[in-house]
Amino acid sequence: MNANYKHIDDEELLKRFQQYNDKMAFGILYKRYLPLLLGTCKRYLKSPEDAEDLVMELYEKCSDILKSSNEIKFLKTYLFVIAKNAALGKLRSKQILIEYHDLVKLEKEVEVDNQLIINNQKEIDLLNGMKFLTEEQRLCIDHFYFKKMRYKQVAEISGMDVKSVKTHLQNGKRMLKIYLLKIGNYEN
Repeated sequence: MNANYKHIDDEELLKRFQQYNDKMAFGILYKRYLPLLLGTCKRYLKSPEDAEDLVMELYEKCSDILKSSNEIKFLKTYLFVIAKNAALGKLRSKQILIEYHDLVKLEKEVEVDNQLIINNQKEIDLLNGMKFLTEEQRLCIDHFYFKKMRYKQVAEISGMDVKSVKTHLQNGKRMLKIYLLKIGNYEN
């Protein structure tokens, strides 16, 4: 990787590629996500050689898609879907006969992958919402929900009393709920 590009995040690299046709920026992005693309293609095609060939074909396709799409919020998820669809398309185009149980297994894997994408999106939204909480609310929610600590343990670590911990948790949850409802299609 070019040393000038190592420190640049995905969002900025994508912006440079889309706005200025910076091929180096696209190359760095593609290289960062090459393992994801290759792993996804191998998973569906079951052949390392076919997967490598498809990933090479995807280079140009990804370049065209990323260049023209202004709605990309989560690049990793976007590239995963491109690779998955390309691999499934390749399977269809070769008219590979897959036994029924293999097809069912593949459909279940796709369903699991889709659920992982949804869960990943929800986790990203939740973490973004945590930025809007007070330090005390963030600390209490992090320790109680993510680190699975009890009220008393959170109180000891934070130096608050148990009542304050409960209050910060309640207020933090309410603020997160408001944030999540405001940004997306989350249900009450």
